[in-house]
Amino acid sequence: MLFQVARAWTSGGWLMLPLFVLAVFVYYTAFELWIRLEAHFLVRKNVHQMSDREIAIHLDSNEVPIRRVLAGDARTVEEVKRHFGEVGGEYLPVINRRIRFLGVMVTLGPLMGLLGTVTGMLSTFQGLAIGQGQKFQNMVQGISEALITTQTGLIISIPAMAILSVIIQRRNRLRRSIARLERYNTYLVLRLGCPVPR
Repeated sequence: MLFQVARAWTSGGWLMLPLFVLAVFVYYTAFELWIRLEAHFLVRKNVHQMSDREIAIHLDSNEVPIRRVLAGDARTVEEVKRHFGEVGGEYLPVINRRIRFLGVMVTLGPLMGLLGTVTGMLSTFQGLAIGQGQKFQNMVQGISEALITTQTGLIISIPAMAILSVIIQRRNRLRRSIARLERYNTYLVLRLGCPVPR
């Protein structure tokens, strides 16, 4: 098995090294984003699904992270909106940038595989132009390079696209959690006309 992998690696040509580097970048970034979003307290506690009563229970039980997100001293709806704009600005832009970067890297996999197809076919045509003795061997080598690099690019990108989709769902859950707390905070300001107790 290991011999077959090594043989496929060498048969893929020079593009196998950039594809390997791409795979490392893609899966490192995906893993880092996954951990960051899964570990976020708003995502972990499913705040986006909480009712007003559940949020109030969390606040009464000294749930410090959720209390910290709320605008405790807000007296108007505009102050709540401004505060949650800042909260979103603290949590979301870094994640959005990493998601865009990951999306670009995932797209590069099939494109690099396609480049391998082109270089492999060029090698095949060059092999046809060479003398009779090596023609078949050069053709096989060029076709092998074309297919292996294409396959490797797809193997890197297809699972990464699925992971990226899950990461985007987690990011959306974080966004909805922030929006949910903003609605709750607005409800408190309008109903009670007083700030959230610290």
